[in-house]
Amino acid sequence: MRLVFVLSLALALAPGSALAQRGGTKAPNHQALLKEGKRLYDAGKYKEAADALKQAHEAQPHPQLMYNIAVALEYAGEPREAMTWYRQYVTSNSEDTNATLLKNSNRAIDRLRVQLDREDQAQATADADRKRLEAEADAARRQAEEEQMAARRAEEDSQRQRQAEFDRALKSYQRQRIGAFAVGGVAVLGVGAGVLFGMQARDAREQFDNASTLEDKETFSDSTKSKALLADIGFGVGLAGAITAIILYPKEGPPTQGEVRVTLAPRGVGAGMEVHF
Repeated sequence: MRLVFVLSLALALAPGSALAQRGGTKAPNHQALLKEGKRLYDAGKYKEAADALKQAHEAQPHPQLMYNIAVALEYAGEPREAMTWYRQYVTSNSEDTNATLLKNSNRAIDRLRVQLDREDQAQATADADRKRLEAEADAARRQAEEEQMAARRAEEDSQRQRQAEFDRALKSYQRQRIGAFAVGGVAVLGVGAGVLFGMQARDAREQFDNASTLEDKETFSDSTKSKALLADIGFGVGLAGAITAIILYPKEGPPTQGEVRVTLAPRGVGAGMEVHF
Protein backbone atom coordinates (compact mmCIF):
# COMPACT_ATOMS: atom_id res chain seq x y z
CA MET A 1 0.00 0.00 0.00
CA ARG A 2 2.94 2.31 0.24
CA LEU A 3 3.22 2.69 -3.54
CA VAL A 4 -0.53 3.29 -3.87
CA PHE A 5 -0.34 5.87 -1.12
CA VAL A 6 2.57 7.70 -2.77
CA LEU A 7 0.95 7.65 -6.20
CA SER A 8 -2.37 8.77 -4.77
CA LEU A 9 -0.69 11.56 -2.87
CA ALA A 10 1.21 12.60 -5.98
CA LEU A 11 -2.08 12.81 -7.83
CA ALA A 12 -3.48 14.95 -5.06
CA LEU A 13 -0.46 17.22 -5.30
CA ALA A 14 -0.45 17.39 -9.10
CA PRO A 15 -1.50 20.78 -10.54
CA GLY A 16 -3.69 19.07 -13.07
CA SER A 17 -5.76 17.14 -10.59
CA ALA A 18 -9.48 16.80 -10.91
CA LEU A 19 -9.97 19.34 -8.12
CA ALA A 20 -7.84 21.92 -9.88
CA GLN A 21 -9.72 21.26 -13.13
CA ARG A 22 -12.99 21.97 -11.28
CA GLY A 23 -11.57 25.30 -10.23
CA GLY A 24 -11.23 24.42 -6.55
CA THR A 25 -9.07 26.73 -4.50
CA LYS A 26 -6.74 25.06 -2.07
CA ALA A 27 -6.26 26.37 1.42
CA PRO A 28 -2.92 28.08 1.98
CA ASN A 29 -1.58 25.20 4.12
CA HIS A 30 -3.12 22.36 2.16
CA GLN A 31 -0.01 21.59 0.14
CA ALA A 32 2.18 21.80 3.22
CA LEU A 33 -0.08 19.36 5.10
CA LEU A 34 0.03 16.91 2.19
CA LYS A 35 3.81 17.08 2.01
CA GLU A 36 4.08 16.72 5.80
CA GLY A 37 1.76 13.72 5.72
CA LYS A 38 3.88 12.06 3.02
CA ARG A 39 7.08 12.78 4.93
CA LEU A 40 5.72 11.33 8.16
CA TYR A 41 4.37 8.27 6.35
CA ASP A 42 7.73 7.62 4.69
CA ALA A 43 9.37 8.02 8.12
CA GLY A 44 7.09 5.32 9.58
CA LYS A 45 5.20 7.78 11.76
CA TYR A 46 1.83 6.58 10.57
CA LYS A 47 -0.33 8.06 13.35
CA GLU A 48 1.21 11.51 12.84
CA ALA A 49 0.86 11.13 9.05
CA ALA A 50 -2.84 10.30 9.48
CA ASP A 51 -3.32 13.41 11.64
CA ALA A 52 -1.68 15.63 9.03
CA LEU A 53 -3.78 14.13 6.24
CA LYS A 54 -6.92 14.60 8.32
CA GLN A 55 -6.12 18.29 8.57
CA ALA A 56 -5.54 18.42 4.82
CA HIS A 57 -8.86 16.65 4.27
CA GLU A 58 -10.61 19.16 6.52
CA ALA A 59 -9.05 22.01 4.54
CA GLN A 60 -10.01 20.45 1.21
CA PRO A 61 -11.90 17.12 1.24
CA HIS A 62 -11.00 14.54 -1.38
CA PRO A 63 -11.82 10.79 -1.53
CA GLN A 64 -8.18 9.99 -2.22
CA LEU A 65 -7.25 11.52 1.12
CA MET A 66 -9.85 9.29 2.84
CA TYR A 67 -8.10 6.25 1.43
CA ASN A 68 -4.64 7.51 2.41
CA ILE A 69 -5.85 8.33 5.92
CA ALA A 70 -7.27 4.80 6.21
CA VAL A 71 -3.97 3.28 5.06
CA ALA A 72 -1.96 5.37 7.51
CA LEU A 73 -4.31 4.47 10.38
CA GLU A 74 -4.15 0.77 9.53
CA TYR A 75 -0.36 0.87 9.66
CA ALA A 76 -0.59 2.91 12.87
CA GLY A 77 -2.46 0.04 14.53
CA GLU A 78 -5.85 1.73 14.62
CA PRO A 79 -8.02 -0.85 12.83
CA ARG A 80 -11.42 0.47 13.92
CA GLU A 81 -10.78 4.03 12.81
CA ALA A 82 -9.04 2.79 9.66
CA MET A 83 -12.10 0.72 8.72
CA THR A 84 -14.28 3.79 9.27
CA TRP A 85 -12.21 5.77 6.75
CA TYR A 86 -12.16 2.85 4.28
CA ARG A 87 -15.95 2.75 4.45
CA GLN A 88 -16.14 6.49 3.89
CA TYR A 89 -14.04 6.04 0.79
CA VAL A 90 -16.18 3.16 -0.50
CA THR A 91 -19.43 5.03 0.11
CA SER A 92 -18.19 8.41 -1.11
CA ASN A 93 -19.80 7.90 -4.59
CA SER A 94 -17.36 10.37 -6.08
CA GLU A 95 -16.05 10.43 -9.61
CA ASP A 96 -12.57 10.75 -8.12
CA THR A 97 -12.68 7.25 -6.63
CA ASN A 98 -10.49 4.60 -8.17
CA ALA A 99 -11.68 1.08 -8.98
CA THR A 100 -8.46 -0.47 -7.74
CA LEU A 101 -8.58 1.52 -4.54
CA LEU A 102 -12.24 0.58 -4.07
CA LYS A 103 -11.28 -3.08 -4.39
CA ASN A 104 -8.39 -2.58 -1.99
CA SER A 105 -10.68 -0.76 0.44
CA ASN A 106 -13.26 -3.56 0.42
CA ARG A 107 -10.52 -6.12 0.96
CA ALA A 108 -9.12 -4.01 3.79
CA ILE A 109 -12.59 -3.74 5.34
CA ASP A 110 -13.00 -7.52 5.24
CA ARG A 111 -9.51 -8.03 6.61
CA LEU A 112 -9.99 -5.53 9.42
CA ARG A 113 -13.42 -6.94 10.23
CA VAL A 114 -11.87 -10.38 10.72
CA GLN A 115 -9.09 -8.83 12.77
CA LEU A 116 -11.51 -6.88 14.92
CA ASP A 117 -13.73 -9.92 15.38
CA ARG A 118 -10.69 -11.83 16.59
CA GLU A 119 -9.73 -8.98 18.87
CA ASP A 120 -13.29 -8.74 20.19
CA GLN A 121 -13.37 -12.46 20.76
CA ALA A 122 -9.98 -12.32 22.48
CA GLN A 123 -11.18 -9.40 24.59
CA ALA A 124 -14.37 -11.25 25.46
CA THR A 125 -12.31 -14.29 26.44
CA ALA A 126 -9.98 -12.08 28.46
CA ASP A 127 -12.95 -10.42 30.17
CA ALA A 128 -14.47 -13.81 30.93
CA ASP A 129 -11.15 -15.03 32.33
CA ARG A 130 -10.80 -11.86 34.37
CA LYS A 131 -14.31 -12.25 35.78
CA ARG A 132 -13.62 -15.91 36.51
CA LEU A 133 -10.38 -15.04 38.28
CA GLU A 134 -12.13 -12.28 40.19
CA ALA A 135 -14.87 -14.72 41.20
CA GLU A 136 -12.27 -17.29 42.26
CA ALA A 137 -10.34 -14.62 44.17
CA ASP A 138 -13.57 -13.48 45.85
CA ALA A 139 -14.45 -17.06 46.73
CA ALA A 140 -10.93 -17.62 48.08
CA ARG A 141 -11.20 -14.40 50.10
CA ARG A 142 -14.56 -15.47 51.56
CA GLN A 143 -13.16 -18.90 52.37
CA ALA A 144 -10.13 -17.32 54.04
CA GLU A 145 -12.41 -15.07 56.07
CA GLU A 146 -14.54 -18.04 57.09
CA GLU A 147 -11.43 -20.00 58.06
CA GLN A 148 -10.16 -17.05 60.06
CA MET A 149 -13.51 -16.76 61.82
CA ALA A 150 -13.49 -20.50 62.52
CA ALA A 151 -9.94 -20.23 63.84
CA ARG A 152 -10.94 -17.32 66.07
CA ARG A 153 -13.94 -19.25 67.37
CA ALA A 154 -11.74 -22.29 68.01
CA GLU A 155 -9.21 -20.12 69.82
CA GLU A 156 -11.95 -18.51 71.89
CA ASP A 157 -13.35 -21.95 72.77
CA SER A 158 -9.85 -23.12 73.66
CA GLN A 159 -9.32 -20.06 75.84
CA ARG A 160 -12.63 -20.63 77.59
CA GLN A 161 -11.70 -24.27 78.14
CA ARG A 162 -8.28 -23.31 79.50
CA GLN A 163 -9.87 -20.72 81.77
CA ALA A 164 -12.39 -23.31 83.02
CA GLU A 165 -9.57 -25.79 83.71
CA PHE A 166 -7.63 -23.10 85.51
CA ASP A 167 -10.66 -22.13 87.60
CA ARG A 168 -11.22 -25.77 88.55
CA ALA A 169 -7.59 -26.18 89.52
CA LEU A 170 -7.69 -23.00 91.58
CA LYS A 171 -10.85 -24.12 93.36
CA SER A 172 -9.26 -27.51 94.03
CA TYR A 173 -6.19 -25.77 95.46
CA GLN A 174 -8.37 -23.57 97.63
CA ARG A 175 -10.44 -26.56 98.83
CA GLN A 176 -7.28 -28.40 99.77
CA ARG A 177 -6.00 -25.45 101.73
CA ILE A 178 -9.33 -24.99 103.52
CA GLY A 179 -9.47 -28.71 104.29
CA ALA A 180 -5.90 -28.71 105.57
CA PHE A 181 -6.55 -25.70 107.77
CA ALA A 182 -9.77 -27.24 109.07
CA VAL A 183 -8.07 -30.54 109.95
CA GLY A 184 -5.15 -28.57 111.38
CA GLY A 185 -7.59 -26.70 113.58
CA VAL A 186 -8.98 -30.00 114.79
CA ALA A 187 -5.42 -31.14 115.48
CA VAL A 188 -4.75 -28.01 117.51
CA LEU A 189 -7.96 -28.51 119.47
CA GLY A 190 -7.06 -32.14 120.04
CA VAL A 191 -3.59 -31.26 121.33
CA GLY A 192 -5.11 -28.51 123.47
CA ALA A 193 -7.63 -30.94 124.89
CA GLY A 194 -4.86 -33.47 125.51
CA VAL A 195 -2.78 -30.88 127.37
CA LEU A 196 -5.79 -29.76 129.41
CA PHE A 197 -6.86 -33.26 130.38
CA GLY A 198 -3.24 -34.19 130.98
CA MET A 199 -2.87 -31.37 133.49
CA GLN A 200 -6.16 -32.41 135.12
CA ALA A 201 -4.90 -35.99 135.27
CA ARG A 202 -1.68 -34.79 136.94
CA ASP A 203 -3.67 -32.79 139.47
CA ALA A 204 -5.91 -35.79 140.14
CA ARG A 205 -2.78 -37.95 140.69
CA GLU A 206 -1.41 -35.45 143.15
CA GLN A 207 -4.73 -35.46 144.97
CA PHE A 208 -4.64 -39.26 144.91
CA ASP A 209 -1.19 -39.22 146.46
CA ASN A 210 -2.29 -36.76 149.14
CA ALA A 211 -5.58 -38.53 149.91
CA SER A 212 -5.77 -40.10 153.40
CA THR A 213 -8.85 -42.21 153.04
CA LEU A 214 -9.56 -45.16 150.85
CA GLU A 215 -12.70 -43.58 149.48
CA ASP A 216 -10.81 -40.44 148.41
CA LYS A 217 -8.03 -42.50 146.83
CA GLU A 218 -10.57 -44.51 144.78
CA THR A 219 -12.28 -41.31 143.68
CA PHE A 220 -9.03 -39.61 142.65
CA SER A 221 -7.77 -42.82 141.04
CA ASP A 222 -10.84 -43.03 138.80
CA SER A 223 -10.54 -39.33 138.00
CA THR A 224 -6.86 -39.73 137.15
CA LYS A 225 -7.54 -42.61 134.80
CA SER A 226 -10.44 -40.89 133.04
CA LYS A 227 -8.52 -37.65 132.64
CA ALA A 228 -5.47 -39.51 131.37
CA LEU A 229 -7.61 -41.42 128.89
CA LEU A 230 -9.13 -38.18 127.63
CA ALA A 231 -5.66 -36.65 127.37
CA ASP A 232 -4.45 -39.63 125.31
CA ILE A 233 -7.51 -39.30 123.04
CA GLY A 234 -6.87 -35.57 122.62
CA PHE A 235 -3.22 -36.12 121.77
CA GLY A 236 -4.17 -38.92 119.37
CA VAL A 237 -6.71 -36.73 117.63
CA GLY A 238 -4.16 -33.92 117.49
CA LEU A 239 -1.49 -36.19 116.02
CA ALA A 240 -3.85 -37.69 113.47
CA GLY A 241 -5.14 -34.24 112.53
CA ALA A 242 -1.63 -32.86 112.13
CA ILE A 243 -0.61 -35.74 109.87
CA THR A 244 -3.79 -35.37 107.83
CA ALA A 245 -3.33 -31.59 107.54
CA ILE A 246 0.24 -32.08 106.33
CA ILE A 247 -0.95 -34.56 103.72
CA LEU A 248 -3.85 -32.39 102.55
CA TYR A 249 -2.03 -29.06 102.44
CA PRO A 250 -0.89 -28.27 98.83
CA LYS A 251 2.84 -28.76 98.42
CA GLU A 252 2.97 -26.10 95.70
CA GLY A 253 1.65 -22.60 95.29
CA PRO A 254 -1.53 -21.61 93.44
CA PRO A 255 -1.81 -23.11 89.94
CA THR A 256 -0.89 -21.05 86.90
CA GLN A 257 -1.96 -21.44 83.29
CA GLY A 258 0.28 -23.78 81.32
CA GLU A 259 1.04 -25.91 84.38
CA VAL A 260 0.79 -29.70 84.75
CA ARG A 261 0.04 -30.63 88.34
CA VAL A 262 -0.62 -33.86 90.25
CA THR A 263 -3.11 -33.31 93.07
CA LEU A 264 -4.81 -35.44 95.65
CA ALA A 265 -8.39 -36.28 94.93
CA PRO A 266 -10.60 -33.91 96.96
CA ARG A 267 -12.90 -36.71 98.06
CA GLY A 268 -11.66 -40.20 98.48
CA VAL A 269 -8.29 -41.81 98.11
CA GLY A 270 -6.14 -41.43 95.05
CA ALA A 271 -4.46 -38.80 92.94
CA GLY A 272 -5.28 -36.97 89.77
CA MET A 273 -3.41 -34.97 87.16
CA GLU A 274 -4.52 -31.48 86.15
CA VAL A 275 -3.16 -29.91 83.00
CA HIS A 276 -3.59 -26.19 82.35
CA PHE A 277 -2.69 -24.34 79.18
